[in-house]
Amino acid sequence: MMRVPPRLLAVDRRRALAQHAGLLALGLLAARFANPDRPLPFDVCGFKILTGVPCPTCGLTRALCHALRGDWAASLSYHPAGIPLAACLIAWILWSAFEAARGRPFGDALRARLATPLLSAGAAMSFVFWIARIVPLISSLARA
Repeated sequence: MMRVPPRLLAVDRRRALAQHAGLLALGLLAARFANPDRPLPFDVCGFKILTGVPCPTCGLTRALCHALRGDWAASLSYHPAGIPLAACLIAWILWSAFEAARGRPFGDALRARLATPLLSAGAAMSFVFWIARIVPLISSLARA
């Protein structure tokens, strides 16, 4: 029986994976050491600036910063998707770095199966949290 050689990644692909892992790691490191209650020097949410109502992802950057510091309660208070986002980003860094170092793809089928459910779960979590956050705002505006 003939052995099939392993599929190797092109040098460009390995370099890109290593760069993505490195840049993402630097970004998370910066988020870890930023002021978790004001990680950006400006307001990013155009939706909130225009409407005064937070968008579905408002608070996610602060939640991520608190999650990276291990402050789970503060992370959850800003946005419930902060902790899962931190876990997914760290896993992505490790996976990309492993593939770059190994020179071969790792778990392509698993990655393809996980991508859509993880993104869908994050979007659903953000939307449910958003509804729970804006219902009191809308009801207080209706009473005023």
